[in-house]
Amino acid sequence: MPHVIEPSPSGRASCRGCGGKIPKGELRFGERLPNPYAEIEGGEMTHWFHLTCAAYRRPEPLLESMAEASGIPDAELLRAQAQLGITHRRLPRVSTAGRASTGRATCRACKEPIAKDTWRIALVYYEDGRFVPSGFIHAGCVQAHIETTDIMDRVKHFSPELSPADLEDLRAAVSLPSTETGLR
Repeated sequence: MPHVIEPSPSGRASCRGCGGKIPKGELRFGERLPNPYAEIEGGEMTHWFHLTCAAYRRPEPLLESMAEASGIPDAELLRAQAQLGITHRRLPRVSTAGRASTGRATCRACKEPIAKDTWRIALVYYEDGRFVPSGFIHAGCVQAHIETTDIMDRVKHFSPELSPADLEDLRAAVSLPSTETGLR
């Protein structure tokens, strides 16, 4: 069951990563998996992704497919983002960012409550072919939990409603304190 990168023939498929439609003619990534509901043995299903969403959410299978494909726009950028997700195993779990609407959520990293109106990062797990919500972390806990602060491209991609001012505010909240060293 090799995975596939191909142009979208109709524009009807939705991306498993972001939920948006994949426009007709745009290259898409298809992750082929065994179909547990197939009536015949060996049946398979294909989960479709925008290439960028696949680089962020399904880095290993995308890199496998890219090794055999050619003519992919921004291939080096996609490879770099996918490799970053492989290097930092929790990075593909990063989903959206926003301010906490209540003070009831607990950070998965430090186990402390996330105060109302503070920045938080939503996490998802890939389970049985679906992305399942799995809680939040404080923006300041990103380095400890994800092991990198290089999340802004992903957050911007999955949270398109954030303004440039919001992104700068979030970037400041994610950054390491000045007494620590490391990547920003």
